[in-house]
Amino acid sequence: MRKDSGEDAVVLADWLSHWLSGGGSLLFMTDYDGTLTPHVPDPTAARLEPGVRRHLSALVRAPNVRLAVISGRDLGDVAQRVAVPGAVYAGCHGFVIDGPGIAFSHPEALAQQPIVRALGEALARRASSIPGMRVETKRLGLTVHYRHMSDAGRRAFEIELARAINQGPSGRLKLFHGTKAVEILPQVGWSKGHCALRIREWARGVLPPPMVSVYVGDDWTDELAFGKLVGQAITVRVGPPEAASRAMYRLDGVEGVHRLLERLVEASSRRGAA
Repeated sequence: MRKDSGEDAVVLADWLSHWLSGGGSLLFMTDYDGTLTPHVPDPTAARLEPGVRRHLSALVRAPNVRLAVISGRDLGDVAQRVAVPGAVYAGCHGFVIDGPGIAFSHPEALAQQPIVRALGEALARRASSIPGMRVETKRLGLTVHYRHMSDAGRRAFEIELARAINQGPSGRLKLFHGTKAVEILPQVGWSKGHCALRIREWARGVLPPPMVSVYVGDDWTDELAFGKLVGQAITVRVGPPEAASRAMYRLDGVEGVHRLLERLVEASSRRGAA
């Protein structure tokens, strides 16, 4: 990954603008939190700016562009927050995909849904005794937020999490530590990268060639996609330069993503007017 994010932003925007203006097609895949919206202490407050929604809507209307938002949030949550008709949405780190002409739910993850639900109920009961603990239940996963916990509360939470898993129904689950949160997902061979490849195959069937794919994200779950998409897509890491990444390009923050979207809308409009 190159280190000069200012140069990356210019090079990437110029190249993609010329690609669209010259008749190429684009699949634009992006994360939500930390990419389209900044990270905030309360995840429920992560709202999309109206101007960004207008840019995303304009891209969806362009005949040579498809938009996909791939998030760790529940499918319904991310779809409601973005609220752009015609976009493809993927929730629970790509376990579920829904959009015009594409629908997917990972069968192994679905089979473990009762196990995840039972664990979520057990953790929710325990949360009342640990100040600051919040359990976010999703269709195919859980997120336990501990941003507002004390150190003692964090230790109590870790004990309760281990107890809930050990006392729950048998099943394979994987735990990941995110930004002030623990992600609990079914233990299956699937990630945002697999999801992105599936969406890319769909896009190749609906967009006129030649098509280029872009994936933009900001955290470790997106690094899984960057690895899977080597040679398949242009990958962009959002965040500071000290964060190691497998992405080809880097943008400083969400403002860089917003500027890139604006340039893409301008380029797709020029093609439409030609």
